[in-house]
Amino acid sequence: MLQGTAALALVTVMTTQAGATQVASGSPLATSVTPGPAPIEASAVPLAPAGPVPPPVVELGPTPGALRPEPPPHDGRGLLIAAGVMGGVNIGLVAARLALGLGEPTVAGEQARLILTVVATPIDVAAGIGLAAGGGHLRGRSDGYRSAFDGVPKLRASAFTGSGVVLMVMGAVGWASAWTPWHGDASLEARGGGSLVVESIGSLLMMGGTGLVAYGVSWKRHTLLYSRSRPLGLRPTLAPGFVGLALGGRF
Repeated sequence: MLQGTAALALVTVMTTQAGATQVASGSPLATSVTPGPAPIEASAVPLAPAGPVPPPVVELGPTPGALRPEPPPHDGRGLLIAAGVMGGVNIGLVAARLALGLGEPTVAGEQARLILTVVATPIDVAAGIGLAAGGGHLRGRSDGYRSAFDGVPKLRASAFTGSGVVLMVMGAVGWASAWTPWHGDASLEARGGGSLVVESIGSLLMMGGTGLVAYGVSWKRHTLLYSRSRPLGLRPTLAPGFVGLALGGRF
């Protein structure tokens, strides 16, 4: 009887110890405990921007054709070609005057050379300068329209204006030196045939310089004028953190 009681007590103690071990090592009682919140890593938190986001830069693109005014009707090509013809005529007049000075002088030859020198040459130079100026003005107006509404060609009017001024000054100096009397004698014989060549070169430089100056001034002026009349328009705008439409125009 005593031995049976001791054996029963020993079995009870061993069963209690096995149950405690099972709970401690991952029994259903152990796993039912709810764990606490996991630590939040710093890299997972989105950081706010350090400062305000800069506004998107809106660049005006080409204006649709339906919103443009009518383009200029003329681009000055005909006037520029006519100015080139006047330059060729000037060279021909110089050649004719040089040819009339060869050989024995005659009354008819001297009269013809005088008319070519006093009448024909100044008219040709004035016509060439006027045509070059008119052609340059019309061409500058046409390019100003394209620069304002298409963005091409890029405005580089100052380069043409500066080059034209240099050519005009050189031409005026050459013209004046060709007509400067030598030793008080303004006749063609005293000045020599070389003065006619210098005179012709000076005339051509003045024609070309006038055309370049007129072109540069007109190009810049009409680009600004057409830009002010450019209509408003909606254009897509993309920037970091921003997508939308931008209302743009020139005033």
